[in-house]
Amino acid sequence: MRQLVAAYFRLGFSVRILVGLSCGLLLGLFLGEGAAALQPLADIYIKLMQMTVLPYLVTALIIAFGSLSGSEARRLVRYGAALLMVVWACTLAAIAVTPLSFPAFENASFFSHALVEPRQELALADIYFTSNPFESLSRAVIPAVVLFSCLIGASLIGLDGKERMLGPLGTWNAALTRLTKTLMQLTPLGVFAIGAVAAGTMTPETFVRLEVYFIAFIALSLLLAFLILPLLVTAVTPFGYREVAGVARDALLTAFVTNNAFIVLPILVERSRELMARHDVLDENSGSAAEVIVPVLFNFPNAGKLLTLLFVPFAAWLSGAPLSAGELGELFATGLPSYFAKAQIALPFLLDVLGLPHDLFQLYIPTTILTGKFDAMVTAMNLLVVALLGAGAMGGFLRFQRGPILRALLLIAAGIAGTVVMLRLLLGFVVDPSYTKDEVVRQMHQATRSQGTVVQREIHGVATDAPRPGESRLEHLRRRGTLRIGYDPDNLPFSFFNSDDELVGHDVEVAEALAGALELDAEFVPIRWPDLPEMLADGRIDVMPSTWYRPNWLGRLRLSRPYLDSTMGFATLDARRHEFESIEALHRSRGLRIGIPLDRRQVETSIARYFGPAQVEFVTIEFWKPYFAGEHPEVDAFLMPAEHASGWTLLHPRYSVVVPQPDPVRIPSAFGLPSDAEALAELVDEWLIYADSAGLLRRAYDYWVLGQGAQSREPRWSIMRDVLGWGTSR
Repeated sequence: MRQLVAAYFRLGFSVRILVGLSCGLLLGLFLGEGAAALQPLADIYIKLMQMTVLPYLVTALIIAFGSLSGSEARRLVRYGAALLMVVWACTLAAIAVTPLSFPAFENASFFSHALVEPRQELALADIYFTSNPFESLSRAVIPAVVLFSCLIGASLIGLDGKERMLGPLGTWNAALTRLTKTLMQLTPLGVFAIGAVAAGTMTPETFVRLEVYFIAFIALSLLLAFLILPLLVTAVTPFGYREVAGVARDALLTAFVTNNAFIVLPILVERSRELMARHDVLDENSGSAAEVIVPVLFNFPNAGKLLTLLFVPFAAWLSGAPLSAGELGELFATGLPSYFAKAQIALPFLLDVLGLPHDLFQLYIPTTILTGKFDAMVTAMNLLVVALLGAGAMGGFLRFQRGPILRALLLIAAGIAGTVVMLRLLLGFVVDPSYTKDEVVRQMHQATRSQGTVVQREIHGVATDAPRPGESRLEHLRRRGTLRIGYDPDNLPFSFFNSDDELVGHDVEVAEALAGALELDAEFVPIRWPDLPEMLADGRIDVMPSTWYRPNWLGRLRLSRPYLDSTMGFATLDARRHEFESIEALHRSRGLRIGIPLDRRQVETSIARYFGPAQVEFVTIEFWKPYFAGEHPEVDAFLMPAEHASGWTLLHPRYSVVVPQPDPVRIPSAFGLPSDAEALAELVDEWLIYADSAGLLRRAYDYWVLGQGAQSREPRWSIMRDVLGWGTSR
């Protein structure tokens, strides 16, 4: 055992990191979801690595700027801006051509709260400026901390006696660097825990749904990190490709496995100084440039951060509306300034700018589990490259020779073209572009079904059954032994027939639970919405779920307390969704034909809010199914709840759901009841309070409306359980 440990420590540090990562991945595959127990160890490692970075960042910037003269500071700013432009141009060029490799595809999604949430504004003032630098330090608002530190350092330029401050700060930074190097020795253990958790908890479904984005992102990351960015250095400096890749190796591996380039900032500065010292070009100017450029440019859009812009062309492809060349230009022109904020803020904004389905942003969140690793790796290489180029500009060792520059440009162009061709062939082979979400919806089932439940298929087969004289509705139901529940057979995802010809949906599950609480069997009866008051009055149905609180029902039926809020939006063709995103734009619209359900009074509030003085024609259609079936091509959009519209777009993916902003109209829904059913109404209200507090309503909403019922419930595959059979009941 001692010899094995000794042999392990004789390995190079990068090899030990790879050994730790490999062992972690194997353990994760072996344990499956049980590997999540190692998450605290992974968190401790990342926190230890982050511990020294912000203090180092502050003092390094103060020292580096404070050591410069005024002319040197101006040169640094000028060269830094030029370097940013070069890196941005190369990165955006690679992103622009990557969508050429995507195969044809169309898609739709379940309802998402992102559809109704207001757009986030880019608050650059809060990100880059602070009234309390200590608060920014505690909250890790890095851009504000960087700007504050740069301003303090710049204030020292030309100040007498600044050496008395810079000297102790230099000693402090040397201690931080030494501590960082010591903590780096924990990296094999840290990446072991991180790899085990990722391999044990990440589901295959995540990869299947996003495989095009993952494959393209990984290919583009490798192209930038190991070809384009290093060639920018080798074309104009005395450093060779192997040297640049070699000094970056440990930092890239650490950034990759931890999903965090921030923690390797001190290492990147140290590695760039080592490479310059090896070529005898390290002096005061070049060393200071490296120390300033790395932390400062970390807060600007870098190649790694900009790579996530690829999600927008991917989202356009996924929605069936690939971006044109003009739209790509708009994306880059808007995206660059947007990426001074976080991608989580910038991407929803960019999706809105380009008229793409806003709910696709929900797909982005799980992608960071994998893409964040490559993003961090490219960021680390980007920072090393700009440090070396900036140091070369300040130290005077850049060389501009036609041969090396042309050779680098040709290799970069060939690399981009070769990557696109390779991706096109690979994606065409591994990706199935056929649409299957409609089948997923049709295969959804309820978790349980009461044995006494009856589903009627025809209205005319149900006899009227009013209470006897002097008998209350509740007494009548108890004598009959059933609760007749109305349903609309085409009301996705609230009531519909699945592929097994079973009536399922949100309303079906909730109403069946209500019947069980009343100790009655559920009997589902199909309805026509115009006949609803009469069917409730004559006893053909006793309750009707998801009845809107609207004036057209006043005096004609009774409503329980509301238990569901819907948001009114529009269903329209994908290509026209941008026409309905803004209430201000709708107020200016002319000549639109808008489908409305059942009765204008149903949607009067929405019409007034969304269209105001606009010249619009409203076409009354009893229900929205004919619109999605293409029977009303003259209708530009259908005004309906976004929750319902999302369900229908799953069956008809050429349509999109749009909720105009700001302040969309909300509609509460309740159980419709007979006008004279006072005791029954009180009982339903009491049950709704219980169902809400017990989480029944929330679970039904998540399962049917948000689509959790379409997700796999199987435990994560593992060698221990699925191969060896350990931990399973025999």
